[in-house]
Amino acid sequence: MNQNDLRVKKTRKNIENAFIALLMEKDFHKITVQDILDRALINRSTFYKHYMDKYQLAETLCDEVFEFLKAAVRERFDCDTTEHILMVLKPVYQILSDRKEEILALFTIHTESIHLYEDMYDFLQKSFYERQKMTNRKSLELLDYLSNLYAALVLTAMKWCLKNEGYEELTRHTQLFQHLKKVFDYPGE
Repeated sequence: MNQNDLRVKKTRKNIENAFIALLMEKDFHKITVQDILDRALINRSTFYKHYMDKYQLAETLCDEVFEFLKAAVRERFDCDTTEHILMVLKPVYQILSDRKEEILALFTIHTESIHLYEDMYDFLQKSFYERQKMTNRKSLELLDYLSNLYAALVLTAMKWCLKNEGYEELTRHTQLFQHLKKVFDYPGE
């Protein structure tokens, strides 16, 4: 199967859209391949040409979103001012906004191997911790606390923005971001 063939791409997108629509209606564990087939209006052999099962479909979508978000976090950490952060985050939030249903739906999947929200939390927490450990002289306990606080804050803001199309609202409150930057970047004793 030629992955670059337009028909292949359209079929995969159709399957993915059907799956996301189902996730918005019911729990991942209650979705069957037959549900996806019915929603996508395809036959079983077509589905299995693209995915082994619903788990591989979910993992593929989660991996794609996770890689995008990891790249965005790395780019954000290269920023040195609040204005630069907002400039970097604006296109990221636009892409997230365009895919909001998909991301919010994928955040609801919790299996032994699929857990996008928790993976993002862990990545944010570890990235912040490692970055701050090199530049600040905080105690490791305080740094651990701030790292967890940072991850929770970022994911809460992201989820709120996706649910409420609230990026523009958040950017109007740059004083809040500047204050939070001081809290997170304070070099300590």
